[in-house]
Amino acid sequence: MSQLELSDLFSVDREGKPTIKIVLFGPPMSGKTSMLTVFNALRRMENPKTIVSALTKIQDDSGRTVFFDQGVFQTPPFKGNNFDRLRYQLWTVPGEERHKVQRDIVMKGVDAVILFLNFEKAAKEQNEAIIKEAKEIVGEKFGSEIPVVAYINKSDLPAEERLDKRDIIQNLLDEGAIHSDKAANLVLTGSCLNARNELLSILTSPKRDEHFDDSNRLRIDKRPDSVWLIVKPIQKLTQLAVEQRLEYVQNI
Repeated sequence: MSQLELSDLFSVDREGKPTIKIVLFGPPMSGKTSMLTVFNALRRMENPKTIVSALTKIQDDSGRTVFFDQGVFQTPPFKGNNFDRLRYQLWTVPGEERHKVQRDIVMKGVDAVILFLNFEKAAKEQNEAIIKEAKEIVGEKFGSEIPVVAYINKSDLPAEERLDKRDIIQNLLDEGAIHSDKAANLVLTGSCLNARNELLSILTSPKRDEHFDDSNRLRIDKRPDSVWLIVKPIQKLTQLAVEQRLEYVQNI
């Protein structure tokens, strides 16, 4: 078989670029909008004034409208295939019940799903409902052909105010979103609020230049841990999606 290209694995957009569609699927007030805003800010940090403005405009996570973001990044080699660049689309929709039709529409053509869950105890039933709904929309491909990673936000809450992570994992297992042998890699936790605040602190610091390279880009080794936790589920999903598609194509 000749060298595979990403366009052999994913659909291409109007410019002919291979594109992966990732949907953040989660209950209301879980922090989906904050995650996307922080991620968008991170990759555009060559323009600090714009980024500070974007970060400071985060007022709440109610997410009343569909949020769309797009960018391009380098993909790592997979089983001997050193791919070029993959364009990604990150989508999220409101989690309120009245927006279910929007969620159905946005999930069409999805390549991978981030179940964006909430650590708050009051969100237990909402988390469970959103996992079940995602499974119903995606169907039998959920957690297999359509890979799933769970991100539990608001890990900065005091322990007594958080749900038990083991209970969330069990719910994910029950719905087939993940498998027990992969739970440790597919259930991630973090705090979008901490990531937002740490990025803002870097951008407004008198020692800001220490965090940036000669091209005025944030150095990877200077990313705060909280920001790495924002990036990790997207990286993991991309890896899973490429591996799954690659295995399928090579077995034809």
